[in-house]
Amino acid sequence: MTTAPRALGLAITMAVAACSGPSAPADELAPDLIYTNGTVLTLDGDNTVVSSIAVKDDRIVALGDWTERELGALAGAQTVVYDLDGRTVIPGLQDSHLHFIGLGADDYYVTRFDDATSIAEIQEQLRVHLARLDGEGALDVWTYPSTGEVGPWLFGAGWNQAKLDEGRMASRHELDEVSRDVPITLDRVYLGVAVNTKVFELQGYDFERPETWPEWFTRDPAYFGPGDVIERDPETGLPTGVFYGFAPALIGRAPARTFEQHVESVAMGARTVLSKGIVAIIDPGIQEENRVYQEAYNRGLLPIRVTTYDGIWRNESPDEMAARFRTFGLNNLGDDHFRIRGVKVYADGGAGSRSAAVSVPFEPSDADPLGESNYGALVEPDFERRLELFRTAAVEFGWELHTHSIGDVAMRQTTEGYMRVIDEIREQDPNADLRYSIIHAYMADEPETSVIRDMAEYGIIASINPGDVHVEGDSFLGNLGESRMTRLLPFRTYLDGGVIMASGSDYFVAPWDPWIGIYAMRTRQLQISGVVAGEDQTIPLQDALKTYTINGAYLTYDDDVRGSLEVGKFADLVVLDADLLSAPDEALLSMGDRVMLTMVGGSVEYRKEGAELRQVSR
Repeated sequence: MTTAPRALGLAITMAVAACSGPSAPADELAPDLIYTNGTVLTLDGDNTVVSSIAVKDDRIVALGDWTERELGALAGAQTVVYDLDGRTVIPGLQDSHLHFIGLGADDYYVTRFDDATSIAEIQEQLRVHLARLDGEGALDVWTYPSTGEVGPWLFGAGWNQAKLDEGRMASRHELDEVSRDVPITLDRVYLGVAVNTKVFELQGYDFERPETWPEWFTRDPAYFGPGDVIERDPETGLPTGVFYGFAPALIGRAPARTFEQHVESVAMGARTVLSKGIVAIIDPGIQEENRVYQEAYNRGLLPIRVTTYDGIWRNESPDEMAARFRTFGLNNLGDDHFRIRGVKVYADGGAGSRSAAVSVPFEPSDADPLGESNYGALVEPDFERRLELFRTAAVEFGWELHTHSIGDVAMRQTTEGYMRVIDEIREQDPNADLRYSIIHAYMADEPETSVIRDMAEYGIIASINPGDVHVEGDSFLGNLGESRMTRLLPFRTYLDGGVIMASGSDYFVAPWDPWIGIYAMRTRQLQISGVVAGEDQTIPLQDALKTYTINGAYLTYDDDVRGSLEVGKFADLVVLDADLLSAPDEALLSMGDRVMLTMVGGSVEYRKEGAELRQVSR
């Protein structure tokens, strides 16, 4: 820990006080508020720690370790001074990968199964949810497809069969035990869904009438690839209601929320994430949903800072991509509260779904039809075609590149494509500031395919989801094996290798609480088994915090105005009711509950009910 020299705080104090002479500064120059007698983690380049911070309007105007006399010289007649009583102040957190539009509504309407370990638990959670809907009527009413009737619908998310005692997800019959009349749609953590019989019936499929069955009821489509699975009853061969990979598309989509519901959800979600200390997000890979953010912003319902990526791009032709860019407009459109910049591209699938592109096959699994020969797959195996897509976005239209790449083969393809594009751009502009990222970036340091050195040399950012190590680690361990799991998301290797990490949750795939990710970076402990996978890849607390603060701001080109607590930057900060530096790692999992207040641009946008700081009278 580096402590600010006394001269630093005193120099800042005197500089402010000097503006109006030896006495207290004029009101127009004095800070609006001061937090003092705490631990202020600035997360600047030196990891400076001070005891006090001063804010005026939307900016930080002073930091230091001030005596009572110095504090008096800094404060004006209208300055409000709060005693932190040893509490911790950190920069506001950024989630650099958060599918945010639905979060606020999901918090009420969707049951999460991140901690469920059995089918019985899932059933019980759904019964509780159903009882709440029955008791409050129209809070969750949808128009059913095919029939046009109106009624409730049970939604869930975050299940993973690998975390359940049964080793499988609940079948339609087990979901029917919760409700036979209300449709139930439960999204897997990634690429999967489980539904009850009512959902089949709403699509016109009657299990008692074979004439209503589509061909896929009895035979997998020929286009199925790795990870595309319709789970079938071993006796009848008919679907159990559990689908993996891209197979869920066969059962049809549940009703979508309306535009107004989305706007309301954004407002609800902003209040929700502020409660854990999040002040900024990146929502990757959206298109028409930008209208939702713009409307929320116009109505004054967007207190957090939002950056969105245009996409999602898979293996479209350059002509298709160019046509959209010509229609869409300019990159970097917006301001410090809402901005559209960069594109999201897909290179492969996922580790949990066994569809990531890997150089060594996934571990054998009875549930995997490819057995021991599953290497996953690249979305676009033709490197030259992938390179042309990158060129169209980055060279022709100037959009930053952000590519979903999980397996080592996908990371190698993406990295080499970026290197080619960056070289081409810098031939014309040697000083081009290019902050491309690899999204997820799980398998960066496999023995034959490591991209660490190339990422560092070309300034390619690892946009990681560290919480996955904790929440999904047991599933990954089974699919990848012990050796690869110790290298998955190699935090220490990234840090020591000079690769910038910007952290996010990948909600709705995983829980959005940022403190789970910070805990994972400190411990690498798997949630179910308790196994510590890759202890040598843990990193110090302040380095973990930087991935959620200044590094995230760097990814969006905002590091000059936010991301650390420094004079002149936006006053985006969080007060924690804890001494964070001395807290045990286990306390990190509940640290979100210790957020007393969250400030964005000098405005307190969240204050925990009943949590008050002591105001100091001067």
